[in-house]
Amino acid sequence: MSSKHPSLGLEEKHNLWVVLAAVLLFAPLFRAGNRPLPLMVLELAALVLFALWWTQRKKQRQISIAETAMVGGILSIPLLQLIPLSPEFWAEAIPGRAFYAQGLRQALGEQFFSEHWRPLALIPSYGEAAWLALLPPVAVFLAARSLSAHQLQKLIYLFLGIATFQAVLGLIQYGAGPKSVFLLGNEHYSHSAAGTYINRNHLAGLLEMALPVVLALLIAAIGQPSRLSYSRGGWRQRFLTWSNRRGNRSMLYAAMALVILLGIVFTRSRAGIMLAMVGLFLSFLAFAGKVGSRKTYGTVGVLTFAGAMLALEIGLAPVLSRFAAMNESLQDGRWAIFSGTLQAIGEFFPFGSGSGSYAEVFPRFQADDFLIGAFIHRAHNDYLEWLLVGGLPVAILIIVGLLLYFRQWFKVWRGKQDSSFSFIQIGAGIGLFLLLLHTLVDFNLHIPANAIFFAFLLGIFFHPPKERRRRRQKDQVSPVAEPKPARPREIPPENRINPFKF
Repeated sequence: MSSKHPSLGLEEKHNLWVVLAAVLLFAPLFRAGNRPLPLMVLELAALVLFALWWTQRKKQRQISIAETAMVGGILSIPLLQLIPLSPEFWAEAIPGRAFYAQGLRQALGEQFFSEHWRPLALIPSYGEAAWLALLPPVAVFLAARSLSAHQLQKLIYLFLGIATFQAVLGLIQYGAGPKSVFLLGNEHYSHSAAGTYINRNHLAGLLEMALPVVLALLIAAIGQPSRLSYSRGGWRQRFLTWSNRRGNRSMLYAAMALVILLGIVFTRSRAGIMLAMVGLFLSFLAFAGKVGSRKTYGTVGVLTFAGAMLALEIGLAPVLSRFAAMNESLQDGRWAIFSGTLQAIGEFFPFGSGSGSYAEVFPRFQADDFLIGAFIHRAHNDYLEWLLVGGLPVAILIIVGLLLYFRQWFKVWRGKQDSSFSFIQIGAGIGLFLLLLHTLVDFNLHIPANAIFFAFLLGIFFHPPKERRRRRQKDQVSPVAEPKPARPREIPPENRINPFKF
């Protein structure tokens, strides 16, 4: 029976891999999961991931205490906001509730108000929905953390295939016109690339996460010398190296990177284009030394890579400036939203208004002259929205999460970088950083598909890197053993008598 346990563990991990791959494939298909039915499917799939992860928790790689605390905090805060409180305490001791208590008393009467306890969350049903929406990204993170590097690398290929498909679809949408069937019924962005997303900025969020990862694979493939490159000869051997499977793979990665970059440009998202430029620059800083350290390419590889990145930066700059001049009114509107959100944070701090309540709370703080009749359902800054609905506990989670992210950079950078997966981890870290910047001016992490892809890259980034082996030369040389004298050879008894002696 004991011999069956390893095969059972491998089968369970394979099942976990299959379900995670299915979640990644399904997440962006139907409006990026930002509709009730596809979101419900993702939540049910998350329960399957949780069950598979739980059944093999003792056999898999354990997550750190800090990661466990973060996951626990993320899942517990919305639930703690659903704990009922006495009416008097709710109205008088919790900041921001007096206004609503007065309205409830006037609408329902003092007796009804005093007889019913209320949770901290202003709208409990929205809080429950917000907690359920957290399940898919948390389950994806835990699943990714428990898989092997080889399994994760296969899923990275799937992730890049999804991003490339979305970019190609976006390019077709941009060229097909406003009445094309390729828009998939999206009437909001008929002149921009949006893929299967509703909002072009959210497609840009996906593509900017994928761009550094595909660049990482490209650099790993280019900079990884083959046996032929170490043999005698020069450019002939290098040309033959590019003609083999590795060279074909490099060209495939280069084509994917170009398509993803063009997809970002034709989303016409200013934040997306600017962050693509940032991603190219950070990728150059991260990978230039990796290319230069290879014996095959050396300084020529560094200069070529730097020239390519500089050319792309110069080419994207006028595109960004052109699009930046198009939507100045929208930019002014976002600043007005930020101002109203900050005012609301001050009123509800330190407990927040409750998960999922932003759209119902914000109208009180919306400027009178701001887009009359417009309904603002998001803060266009995930950090501000989280602070409003979650208060001080969420602020602590954000700070701790950022500290863990930057601490992980030291681990990844100091790890043994001798495989494609180590490059993928660096690319994933850059992609995460780009989306963390993008969410300052948008709500990418409130889109289920992007939250799932973010959690997937986070699981890869926090995967324990290989440690460098430090070779320490011993000062003392081990003494050489003294040779032992040869053992005399014994003559067999039957040969001891001389047959020629008479």
